[in-house]
Parts: sequence; C-alpha cells; structure tokens
Amino acid sequence: MVNGQIENVRPFAALFGGNVWHELVHMYLAGYLVVGFLVAGHYGRKWLAGQRDQYTRTALVIGLTFAALAAPVQVLVGDWAARTVAEKQPVKLAAFEGLTETTKGAPFHLGGYYSESDRELKGGVPIPKLLSILAFHDPNATVKGLDTVPVDDQPPVNIVRYSFLAMVTIGTALMGLGLWYLALWWRRRSLPESKWFYRALSAAGPLSIVALICGWVTTEVGRQPWIVYEVMKTDQAVTDAGGMWIVFGIMCVVYGGLLAAAWWLLKRLSATPPMEELSR
Repeated sequence: MVNGQIENVRPFAALFGGNVWHELVHMYLAGYLVVGFLVAGHYGRKWLAGQRDQYTRTALVIGLTFAALAAPVQVLVGDWAARTVAEKQPVKLAAFEGLTETTKGAPFHLGGYYSESDRELKGGVPIPKLLSILAFHDPNATVKGLDTVPVDDQPPVNIVRYSFLAMVTIGTALMGLGLWYLALWWRRRSLPESKWFYRALSAAGPLSIVALICGWVTTEVGRQPWIVYEVMKTDQAVTDAGGMWIVFGIMCVVYGGLLAAAWWLLKRLSATPPMEELSR
C-alpha cells in the first residue's frame, strides 16, 4: 500500500503466500478422510447386514486404510495450521476460545458460549493453559485476545467457536475409529468384529462431511470482517461487474454435466456384478 493505493501487484506471490501450504495439505488430507470414510461407511453397512464377500471386504479395507492413515497425519497438520493462525491471525484464534482479554497461559474451555452483550465466555469446562500449548507449544505463552481489535473488527465468535469445536471433536472421533482399525489389522490382519465399530463407521461418512464444512466455516468466518486480512473488508469487495450471471450460469452447466457423467458412470459400473468385475 502506497498512499492508500495498491501498487506492485504480484498475483502469484499472493497465491503462493505463507498460508497456502498448510491449507493445501490440510484440505487434501480432509479429502482423503471424507472419501475414505464415505466408501468404508457404505460397505460397513453392507458388512453389518451380513454381506461378507471378497468385494465388500476389499472395499472396506481400501477405504478404511486411506482414512485411517490420513487421520493421525491430519492432527499434525492441524497443529501446524493452528500455530500459523496464532501467529498471523490472532483474532481468529481468540474466537476459537472466546478469549476476551490477552492472557498469559490461556486456558481452553470445553463447551460454553460467548455472550456478545457481556463480551465473555460463559460456562464450559476450562483446561488450564491448553490454548497456549496448542498455539505456541508453551504453557506460559501469551495469547492475544479479542480486545486487541475494535468490536467491529471481531468475527462472530459463537459461529467460529462452535464450528471449530465440531470439527475438532468429529476429527478426534474419526482418528480414534481409524486407530481402532489399524491396531487390529496390525495384530491380526483382520477387520474388527464388533458391531459397534460398523455402526460407528456408518456414521463416520456423513460426520466427516460435517467436519469438512465446519472447517471451512472456521476458516472463512473466522477471518471476518476481512476478505484481504487487515487490508480490505468483505463489504468493500462486493462487485457490480457485468457478466457475473453468465459466469455463474457456465459454472452451473459445467458442474451439472460432471454430475450427470458421474451418475451415468456409477450406474454403468453397478450393472456389472461385483465378483464378475473382480474376475476380469
């Protein structure tokens, strides 16, 4: 910014800036998690219903293995992302916790809600110094609070907080489910026998989608009111440029075509009995 004007615009520098790497890795791992658990959950329901053929077993093993291996790595990447947020977007981190004041050795609360009128977090179970540990790997680190910026520059705390908690809670449960499978496979080279595992697996697919959406809500709502952080606000970025409806229409046609092609392909594949397909 020079005298209030943007100069020396470098699109690729913006595209491949410091935030892209952890976001890219985090999103790709989330994709493997979602697809892995969706596939495994579908065949987990068949397994629970008594369909125990080789095709179902193979589909279960492939889906579960991808998801189970991606889950613990995602935790490490999530830690990397959280520390980047703590450094570059401290107000978003404060919204995760509803941390009103800058605090040394900041706690993290399980549950509770943020009162907009009183500007404080109410209820919940505090875990001492956990937020400082998560953000900086230091129990005595100072975490900036919402009070570091004006109220108008703060995101809607409860939306960010609840979406973050949902993402972390579901992600932790999915990791536990994946580790359950990996531990049994490592010891016995067999799938779990418990019906509860397959019941949980049936829910894992839809829950993984919920976690994925909550992750995007956390990311995008957490940086509000900025669309370019600390440079341009979202309401300043609304465009009245012509041709937007044409572009939107083209995108609808393209994605509609992809949806139709995917439906046709899956219908064609389902027309061939699974065991016959494997024998080819």
